[in-house]
Amino acid sequence: MSQRWPCLAVLVLLLLAPACKKPVPQQPVVVHLFRDLYSPYAHEIDHRILDFQSGNPRLPSGLPIVVQTFHEIEYKTALKGNFDKDIKVEAVILNSGADAADNPALVAGMAHAVDICGAAKACPASVPAFVLPSATEDRAAAAQIFIDYLAQRK
Repeated sequence: MSQRWPCLAVLVLLLLAPACKKPVPQQPVVVHLFRDLYSPYAHEIDHRILDFQSGNPRLPSGLPIVVQTFHEIEYKTALKGNFDKDIKVEAVILNSGADAADNPALVAGMAHAVDICGAAKACPASVPAFVLPSATEDRAAAAQIFIDYLAQRK
């Protein structure tokens, strides 16, 4: 009888060992954002991004959303370049609608732009933000959730 207890304890430990594995964390969906880091309302947008992130945003599937600002090319230079090939982003915030005039990729996105001026205190009359048509699947959905958040008044 005394031989059974150690064997039973070992058997229980072997059965419970797989349950002790640490769960695999979900990889976040990263929304790459193009914007002017030196615009008059950049500071306010920074705060809105932090507010968005602090709310632990998620896609309907449960995947977490992270926003990352694209800062490899200066704003005015990027607007003049080949936006689709040089800049891989899902969301765009322009200083004004006129900034998109010389760039076909941005002109296409302006059809779906929302004005986030109500969220930025120091903004001009209109601050368009939109998801680029080239964004796909989870990244497009995450970018739209972010843009919708920016369009809401605080």
